[in-house]
Amino acid sequence: MSIKNIVAERILEFRQPGQLNATRVTVRIGAPVKRGKDSWSVVYEIRGPGRRRVSHEVWGVDSVQALHMAMANVPLDVRQIELEKGGKVTFLDSEDLRFPSL
Repeated sequence: MSIKNIVAERILEFRQPGQLNATRVTVRIGAPVKRGKDSWSVVYEIRGPGRRRVSHEVWGVDSVQALHMAMANVPLDVRQIELEKGGKVTFLDSEDLRFPSL
C-alpha cells in the first residue's frame, strides 16, 4: 500500500526521556480515491522514528469522510509509537498534534 498523490504532510518530533535531540516523524496523507459507488479510501503513512514506516488505508462513504478518518487516526497511531518506544511525539513543542478527533 503506497500513496500515489500526497496532499498533506506534517513533521512531528519524537523524544525519549533524557534525549536532547528529537527524531523526526513524518506523516503523509494521500488524496482520496473512489473505490466504488459509495466508497472512498485514503492511504496515510507514518515514517519514523528511525526506520519505522507504517501505512494504513481508511474508508468513508465520500472523500471528505475518508480524509477525516485518515486525519483522525493519525494521533492514535502516534500514541502507539509513544507506548512502544517510551517517549513523546510533539508538534511545535506541544503534545497537541493538531489533528481532528473522531
